[in-house]
Amino acid sequence: MPVDDRDESPDAPLPPESKEPDVSAALKSETDAPLPPRAEVIAERDANRPEPITPQGKRRRYLTRRNAFIATLAIFVIIFALILIAMLVYKLGYVDRYVAGQIKSTLAEYGIRAEIKHFETKFSPRTVELREIELYDMQTGAPLGNIKSMLATVRIEDLYALNLRRNVNLESLQIDGLEIWVKFDGQGRSNFSNLKLPAPDPNRRILFSYSTAQIKVSNSVVHYGDERYDISGEARNIVATIEPENRNAPEESWSNRVSFAFTNSTFTYEGRPVNDISLSVRGRINQTRADIEELVLRSPLAEARLQGVMDDWRKLSYKMQVTSTVDLTQASDILQAGATLRGSGNFKGTVSGEGTRYQVDGEIKSDALAADGVRLKALTVTARGGGDGATYEANGKAVAELLTAGDFQLNTLQIVGNVMGTGTDFRWLGELYAASARVPGGTTIAGLILSDAVAESRDDVITASAPRASANSIRLTDGVVTGAQASDIRVRSEKGVTTASAGSVRAKEVRASGARINGLTASGVSAVDRDGTTNVSIGKVNIAGILGRGARVGSLNIAGVRLTIREGRVQGSSNDINAGTVTLDASKSLPDGGRVEDVRMARPVFTLEPSGSYRVSADLSLGGGVLGKVNLGAARAAVVATNNQVQLNNFDAAIMNGRATGNATVSATERGESHVVAEFTDLDVGKLLALVSGQVVPLAGNTKGNVDLKFPGTNVALASGTVRADFTAETGDEASGRTPLNGEVALNATKGVFNIERATLKTAASELTATGRFSFETDDSDLNLNLASSDATELQRVINSTGFFPEAQERLDEYGIELAGELAFNGNLRGRLTDPTIDGRASVGSFVMNERNLGALSARLNITPEVINVTEGKLTEPDGGGIQFALNAPRAGEDNISLEAKLDQVNAGNLIAALPLMKPETRQSLSSLRSDLSGRVN
Repeated sequence: MPVDDRDESPDAPLPPESKEPDVSAALKSETDAPLPPRAEVIAERDANRPEPITPQGKRRRYLTRRNAFIATLAIFVIIFALILIAMLVYKLGYVDRYVAGQIKSTLAEYGIRAEIKHFETKFSPRTVELREIELYDMQTGAPLGNIKSMLATVRIEDLYALNLRRNVNLESLQIDGLEIWVKFDGQGRSNFSNLKLPAPDPNRRILFSYSTAQIKVSNSVVHYGDERYDISGEARNIVATIEPENRNAPEESWSNRVSFAFTNSTFTYEGRPVNDISLSVRGRINQTRADIEELVLRSPLAEARLQGVMDDWRKLSYKMQVTSTVDLTQASDILQAGATLRGSGNFKGTVSGEGTRYQVDGEIKSDALAADGVRLKALTVTARGGGDGATYEANGKAVAELLTAGDFQLNTLQIVGNVMGTGTDFRWLGELYAASARVPGGTTIAGLILSDAVAESRDDVITASAPRASANSIRLTDGVVTGAQASDIRVRSEKGVTTASAGSVRAKEVRASGARINGLTASGVSAVDRDGTTNVSIGKVNIAGILGRGARVGSLNIAGVRLTIREGRVQGSSNDINAGTVTLDASKSLPDGGRVEDVRMARPVFTLEPSGSYRVSADLSLGGGVLGKVNLGAARAAVVATNNQVQLNNFDAAIMNGRATGNATVSATERGESHVVAEFTDLDVGKLLALVSGQVVPLAGNTKGNVDLKFPGTNVALASGTVRADFTAETGDEASGRTPLNGEVALNATKGVFNIERATLKTAASELTATGRFSFETDDSDLNLNLASSDATELQRVINSTGFFPEAQERLDEYGIELAGELAFNGNLRGRLTDPTIDGRASVGSFVMNERNLGALSARLNITPEVINVTEGKLTEPDGGGIQFALNAPRAGEDNISLEAKLDQVNAGNLIAALPLMKPETRQSLSSLRSDLSGRVN
């Protein structure tokens, strides 16, 4: 059995050792003298018995009870004294002043001087109340803020532990009327810049914890001002709450619910305020993470909603879903950034990042946007990008139904590419597509494509390049370009000067003002824009062919093209141009076409106006050529060409085997007026008449004179003006015989009707004078003709050779009519020259028909386009017989000729020869018939 159990038994005998003489004597002692060790142990055990049996045990039990009583009494006295002292200290404010001093000291470690006008501590429920707190910068004394009242409740862990260190937990904090001023001066220094974080003190006796505190802020205001950007604002009616989700959770796993809001706040930029701004945030935070359930920002400028999570406070890792709407109209009115913005835009996407790195993936949409003169319709931007600090990179696509900038317009625009930058510099790589584009001057581009383009801005220098650009068509004011391409495009803009270059520019076809250019290629293209003026130079222009207004040019090379563009007006020049041979197609005015050889233009200069009108000038020279059947020699002139006309000033041309000098203006439109003023010498008469009449005239000879004619377009047949000419020529050919012919012509024309002032034609045996008027185009001809000839055969040959009366010649040949002897005609010709009406009286000394001399013939003639009428006809045979007759011969149909004749001893052979319907063999068999006939024939 244990010793303790034996000692507790009242009847247990003393241990054997107690019977030893020294131990026994010591136990019986009643003094406080020290005992031997063995006796000391036995005395202590005996004193603990309910009833000690030794004198020494009884004495020791008495002393223990007395000491316990005295100790207890002393403790109560000390506690009472402490309570009394604490109450005195509390009532006298020593505790308040001490705690306030501790708070001030703590804030001073952060660089804040605090003035607390009212402070009160309460032991139950461990509450501290502060009122009218003012906070200042400790160094400058600048006000930082003030608090109307603050009520804090704390909990002290292990309050009664025998330990000098205490853990103080903040249970709740209520702040009412917080007002803070945040200011930045012109150098960007803040009034909070002197604040600092104190170094941690591991030896502090009071460790403060607020992880599970319930914090509430109400009726608070934050004032903000930044002199650098002239920005100011107030966040009013601030309400914030922080409360733990589980108060009993360990500190290392605490989590708080947070809400923050302000309303009726303002933001002012350069004196222009934005009112009625509100913000509300709801979420959950812990030591490492924040979940934002909803963040809503509302203002007249924008409305934004965010939802997401911050995965790690320490790494600032976050991912947010963002939906926002911006009113650009009000933003422009407030910001006044130099561009007037109109419209609204929406953004929806994801923003994520970590630290300074971020990633944006979303879509921007707007039905309509406008910035000054730039307008966008149905804009959609889809992009994915990221960055680190000011450095960023993004890939995306922008699509717009319509973009307009002044007179510049893009339809169905699409931009795809990559953009990167550092905030001040950027670089874009991508492609641009536009279904159509309209540029100033009325030019429209269809199917515009800019491939593999690069644009860069660095140190205020903008550069751009693209290996190729193309357009299906470019429609100008009065022309169109198809299959346009450009390669190796480079652009640079620096200090207000823009330079551009292209390795080559090509166009499959160019159509303008009735002309067509095939296979246009320009190489070595460069441009410089400075102070609103653009200078362009082109090393070389190659053209496969030109076709315009009936003229065709083969390959053409142009070097040294120089252009100056200012306010939409283009002025240009080039080196001399060798156009080679120009082929003229057949046309109404030039039935047989022609060609012009060795065409050269020296010192060419042109001007193109914004309206599309142009002016080209050059010194033109021709080596020769053919117009119809007219040969051209060398020619030169100062040429001025516009949209409406071509001027040939001071021309000098070897033409029609002669020479012509003067000035000419030829209209490019049918309604425009052309004007020719010229003098000519030694011109080939036949070629001149062929050019005027449009048909070959077998005349050989020269003429001299002058011409001053105005006519519409190129229709010389409708000319107005004067023509003066003297000529000496001969008509006919080797087969028919040549007849000398000379004359004088003076004409005064009005709209294609030529009035004859003087017209005389003479041969050796004949003379023709004419008065009146004639026209090559209309039926206004009305000529009075007076013809006298001593050799009718010569005259018939001359008339037939001119070809002016083809139908009359055809009829004469059909009936085998030949004229001889003296001839006279006095009559009138009217109507159309190619099919006129002739009315007059004619007589001929010898009338031969079907190779029979019928004798002298006289009659009145009336020849119309429909019928040939011969009245008062009289045929006097050489042997004295004769016929009086009248003939009616329609010019259309068959078997409808009527003849009335009175025969007076007419030779029957002659009569048979005159019958037109008789077969030649029958007529030949009866040619020897001799008989006098009298009577009537009907």
